[in-house]
Amino acid sequence: MIVPLAHGLAVAAVLLLIWYVRHRYPAAPKRVPLRLRFDGRPSSRTGPRRWLWAAPATLVVIMAVLTVFLFAAPPAPDQRVPIALVFVIIAEIAWFCGWSTDRQIELARGMTYRIAPARTLRAFFPILATIA
Repeated sequence: MIVPLAHGLAVAAVLLLIWYVRHRYPAAPKRVPLRLRFDGRPSSRTGPRRWLWAAPATLVVIMAVLTVFLFAAPPAPDQRVPIALVFVIIAEIAWFCGWSTDRQIELARGMTYRIAPARTLRAFFPILATIA
């Protein structure tokens, strides 16, 4: 019962990420930073705004592969909690990808020149807490 619930949560989070990027994409600048460093500064390399679709596409592929594995070989009772936690982590990663997409757009517009490392850690903390 817990695995289908966690799977549904992950699917909903990935779909919300796709909706969010689709909603933000038309207003994004033509060039966005390719990545954000740990100290909050953007990389000096920029890419086309299509780059914003990399994270949602990767998560869709990961979810598709995990869904196929889940239905091909249902987990044993002692494996259900770890697999449910994997899906919860995927949902948290989808939320973090949405947050970082927002920061990439913000940096590309020149609204700020760096993101405070504490903000990045605060956004990444739920993933760390679930893994620990």
